Amino acid sequence: MRKPLQIAHRGGAGLWPENTMEAFERAIAMDAEGIELDVHLSRDGKLVVHHDESLKPAIARGPDGQWLTRPTPLLKELSAAELAAYDVGRLRPGAGYSARYPEQTPFDGARVPLLADVYALVKRAAKPGFRLYVELKTALLDLSQSADPVALADAAVALTRAQGISETVTFVSFDWRALGHAKEIAPDILNAFTTLPFFQIDPEDASAARDVPGSEDDLIRRASAGGAPWTAGFDWRTQAGATFAERMLRAIASGPADGWFSWHGDVTSTTAALAGELGLAVSCWTVDEEAEMQRLAALGIEAILTDRPDRLKKLLA
Repeated sequence: MRKPLQIAHRGGAGLWPENTMEAFERAIAMDAEGIELDVHLSRDGKLVVHHDESLKPAIARGPDGQWLTRPTPLLKELSAAELAAYDVGRLRPGAGYSARYPEQTPFDGARVPLLADVYALVKRAAKPGFRLYVELKTALLDLSQSADPVALADAAVALTRAQGISETVTFVSFDWRALGHAKEIAPDILNAFTTLPFFQIDPEDASAARDVPGSEDDLIRRASAGGAPWTAGFDWRTQAGATFAERMLRAIASGPADGWFSWHGDVTSTTAALAGELGLAVSCWTVDEEAEMQRLAALGIEAILTDRPDRLKKLLA
């Protein structure tokens, strides 16, 4: 059985500041077999690398050196040059998010990168076979907060083509509208349809009783029950299957999907086997515990994304 690809999630956020050139450079130097990153469109139409649709206050400081507080600027409202004035090289002391990454090494002065610069780095420094998971990010519940999925896909395809890096890239997204459009205009570029944890979107899951009315969890589950627009019509409700997981996988396979990009807890021997039968490559996020890395590797999946590429490398050596 082949080993899964070792993919540094956000460049290896457990070790270095997420979604920065400093992280990507070090992940490549560590011999990670790929990196994952998140992209948005800036006001001037540049593809910029950052997780949230607005600057994340747990990692972002302004030109004055002060930590940002919410509400923070939307990426779509800032030019790439304006974004470059913010420092994203350190976790904010005392922030709950910071507690997740106690071993992260800060790099003061790190900036929000351009995807074009990441592509140039990969072409220059990565080994043959390297994979680049490019997540096309939209605000699922309110597109006014982010780029339009079609516009985002258009920009991502255009840059990927212009940089001659199509064979290295896999587009991933929770917004299947973006993936469907990208596949329509660039059928040769691989994709993987991303799914939220099934327990969060299954209307019949016991966890629904704990959803706070009007909360993000509640709104997402309600959208799933009614046919979420971000699924682009590839709807689990129209699929046959004994379980919610089976119906979801069949919905993905009904679309222009090359793979399933899953929360790791949803990947079991049953779902991995069904994905294989449906012709879907399986990759999963985000796996930082060694026991879970071992479990998933034993299932023969294509790729494991981790904030701790050092642990995964050692485990799979």
